[in-house]
Amino acid sequence: MENKPLGPIEALKLALEKEIKAHEFYVMFSDEARNPTVKDIFIFLANEEDRHRKLIENKIRELTK
Repeated sequence: MENKPLGPIEALKLALEKEIKAHEFYVMFSDEARNPTVKDIFIFLANEEDRHRKLIENKIRELTK
């Protein structure tokens, strides 16, 4: 099976999936962290992934108008 290049929308959708999974990963670890500093780091990272998700969603909307 040959891999064909992704178009911009498909690439963004793939990136979106990765951002969602990364957000879930950081939230899970922030919930389990006992050290407040570590918890804060994971919360920060989860928020960054959520910000990335929103940027990607906006770009997808912009490109599919």
